[in-house]
Order: sequence, then structure tokens, then C-alpha cells
Amino acid sequence: MGLRLKFNLTLVAIFLAGFATVGVIANRYLQTVALNDAKRAANMVLDAAAIANLDARIAAGLGSRIIEMQVREFAGDEPQSGIDREVGLKLQAAKYNELTDKFITPTGQAKLVIARQIRIADAPMRIRLAMIDFNAITNTATLALTTLLSSIGVVFLLVFVVLNIMLDRLIVRPVAQMARLADAVSVGDFSIAEFKPSGKDEISVLGVAFNRLRRSTEEAIKLLKAG
Repeated sequence: MGLRLKFNLTLVAIFLAGFATVGVIANRYLQTVALNDAKRAANMVLDAAAIANLDARIAAGLGSRIIEMQVREFAGDEPQSGIDREVGLKLQAAKYNELTDKFITPTGQAKLVIARQIRIADAPMRIRLAMIDFNAITNTATLALTTLLSSIGVVFLLVFVVLNIMLDRLIVRPVAQMARLADAVSVGDFSIAEFKPSGKDEISVLGVAFNRLRRSTEEAIKLLKAG
């Protein structure tokens, strides 16, 4: 196995391990951020609806400009079905006037629901809720994760290419050249040119030492032949 292959395999292994770790951590973080953003958006819409006393349809239009959501309002004593019924029961049983929870529709879709009780004077209690599809939340996080990992992949590819070019020019080529020179000297061929150091790094120092060894070997063989 050559030096370049060992280096590249090690580099790729390190990258894959780091890539997987970053992917897992970033996915959890982005999912949490996306969920919190959706909650803030829903609460903002419900706050605006309460302050301006907006109709649920108008509030839903305001919410859709931020993130696709459904805003509904109904009387607490009205018979409801599906998620509305579950929300009403949980909200009436809760100690607080607000509820934030995840619900599953009869068709299996996950929904994030933020609901509030509305009490005005002696009027019957009403419930206003904002409902957001969990797919919209996870899709936002997935898009951000894809963008992040793609950027990391592009950076790694550039670093991989640059490191391979540096490895080839600074280490592989000089070492391969010295190997060819050493092979020629080992059979007594001193007609080849000496190694030409290109700088003052460790490979160049090794090349200078090799040239001294080559000259010493050549002089020793000449002396043996003359004797």
C-alpha cells in the first residue's frame, strides 16, 4: 500500500467519522431550533389575534405568511371531533390556560398545536388554537441540515485536493526520485544526476544527506577499484 493511498484512506476515515458526528449533532440542534421557531411563530400569531381581536380566518392568513398554519376558534362547550376535541379536553383539564403539545390525526399526520382559553367577561369560554404540520417543521430543519452538510462536503473536497497536491509535490515525488537514485547507486550506476533540493524542509535536508552518501559511495568504489 503506497503512502498516498494510506494518507487518503486515513483522511477519508477521519472525515466520515467527523461528518457523521456533525450530522447527528446538527440534526438534533436544527430540529430543536425549527420546533422552537414554529412555536414562537404560532404564539406570535395568537398574541396578535388576541390583541387585535382578529377573526380566526384573518389570523390564519397572518400565520401563513410566517409558516403554514391553521388557526381555529370554537366555543369550549361545543361538541368537537378529532384534534379539536382532544385539545378541548386537555385544555379544560390543565391547570393553565395554554397548551402546547403534539397530536396525531386519524390519518397518522403529526401536528404541533398551541391552544389558549379565551375568557371575556361572562361570555362562554372559547378556545383558539394554531395548528402546524410537523412535516413543515422537519422539512425546514432538513433543508438547513442538507445545506450545512453539503457545504462541509465541498470544503472537504477542496481540502482533499489541495492536500493531495501538496503531498505529491512535497513528499511523494521527492521520495520517489530518491528511491530511483538509490536503486541506481546500489548497482553502481553513478551517471545519474544528483537529487536537487527545492527548499530547506526535511525532505530537502534528506536529499542533501543522500547526495553526500552518493558521493561518498562513489569515492569509496573508485578507491577500491584503484587499489
